[in-house]
Amino acid sequence: MSVTASILAMSLMAGVYDKAYIKGDYYGQKGMKELTFGLSHEQKIKIAELTNGKIDFRSHFVTTNLYNKAIFNPNAEFHSSNHLPPFVIGDYDPKTKEGWWQQEHKVDEAWKLATGKGVTIADCDAGYYVKEKDIAGNLLMDLAKDLSDKENPSKIDDGGFVTHGTSVAAIMIGLLDGTGINGIAHDAKLVPLQNYNYSSILDDMDKEEATAACILEALKIPEVKIIVLENQTHGSSETFSGTRDAVRLALKAGVTIVSAAGNSTNELTDEAADDTDSIIVGAINRTGKTEYFSNYGKRVSIAAYGSGLLTLAGPDGKLGNFGGTSGATPQVAATVALMLEVNPDLTPKQIKNILIETRKTTEDNKNVGGLIDLVAAVKKAKETETAPTDDVDAFRADLVSILK
Repeated sequence: MSVTASILAMSLMAGVYDKAYIKGDYYGQKGMKELTFGLSHEQKIKIAELTNGKIDFRSHFVTTNLYNKAIFNPNAEFHSSNHLPPFVIGDYDPKTKEGWWQQEHKVDEAWKLATGKGVTIADCDAGYYVKEKDIAGNLLMDLAKDLSDKENPSKIDDGGFVTHGTSVAAIMIGLLDGTGINGIAHDAKLVPLQNYNYSSILDDMDKEEATAACILEALKIPEVKIIVLENQTHGSSETFSGTRDAVRLALKAGVTIVSAAGNSTNELTDEAADDTDSIIVGAINRTGKTEYFSNYGKRVSIAAYGSGLLTLAGPDGKLGNFGGTSGATPQVAATVALMLEVNPDLTPKQIKNILIETRKTTEDNKNVGGLIDLVAAVKKAKETETAPTDDVDAFRADLVSILK
């Protein structure tokens, strides 16, 4: 099979047809559907004008025979378009609520510097048990939205993997209240966005398109400084070029993107070939070695722990063992929240550079960037000089005006 044919095959498996893969008139225009990303045609034109043509959401298409809700079969083996990281829910002793992974990160020392206060994160995920006491107090429910269910756009506690977003949220913003799980950035706020339900009944949009749309939704909210991407294909969320465009837009607006690398033991070649300069997170086990499942390569910026993470699972306060690069990613995102508390004017590029400068790299984990050093990163952030952000602020304001 040729390289072109292989790329086309992977695109079709993922339920996405990227215009960049069209060769001549191989498919022609018949049966092609332009992706909306939740944008009107006028909004797409304005974004292209705002970015001098560098970001144009009019350039992405899918084949109509693949663009449908029936692509997900919960009884079938996962294919790349609906792959989620491995996680198992089990019973734990509540006395271990702080968890070995938090102890390894020295969160008690980090909390002397920052707790995430004043920082708002948006998480693009699979759903949330929104009434869980461990996270409810830090969820900004008035901003919650389901990007792929047009009939129930404000309902984010349905779908096939509600536990997933619940666990991710708790790792980041779980309340420090003496019960359950304590999030690394327990004073930060979270905008819970459901990018996909993993349900043929609920989903009206392909998962990759919905993830890009989720970024655009988060960018409407001026307070959001960090966007977490939990969607994975055979690579990361950024395997899809439409998501890469949305990521670039966010970074240009001064918003830090933290994205899960994915769990298919693949090198992130698409992401490396078209590097957005976002933060992509790999997974490391408790011994400091790269997790067997983690995607890897030079495009993976940094890693955190990816197995045996005691966190909230829900419902009804149930704790569980969470993992994958989805478990590693909120550890990094929460660290970024602490960094932004001590230095709110840090740019996404400065944040990424600090994480890279302070990470702990060994021969056993260098293919996923090395383990995050939470305390060192926050200290370095506090010491880093920043420049005026007038141009970025103006761009963000113009973008918000377009998106709203």
